[in-house]
Amino acid sequence: MDAELQIHEVRGTGATEATVVVRCLRGPVRLGARFSLVRDTRAPIDLTVTSIVRYGRPDHAIDPVHSGLVTLQGTGVHELSPTIGEAGRQVMQVIQGDNPVAP
Repeated sequence: MDAELQIHEVRGTGATEATVVVRCLRGPVRLGARFSLVRDTRAPIDLTVTSIVRYGRPDHAIDPVHSGLVTLQGTGVHELSPTIGEAGRQVMQVIQGDNPVAP
């Protein structure tokens, strides 16, 4: 897996789409990246990056340590919400997946 995003905030969600504020932990994460796993819970998901906005402008990728607004489509949107950890603190979900094959 060469793509990893930490979900900081879920801004909008529907049955098969979510717009989230993320921090890129591994990547860069490019448009079309597919996420298949929530790291700590091991929950299966099938979400594809359909939009990336950085600094108020559309972008094709987001690099590690940078933040942005990302739209994900597919199944498992409900798994993106933060959870309460063992210490009683909010735990932000980290999703893992793969970038599309380079053209």
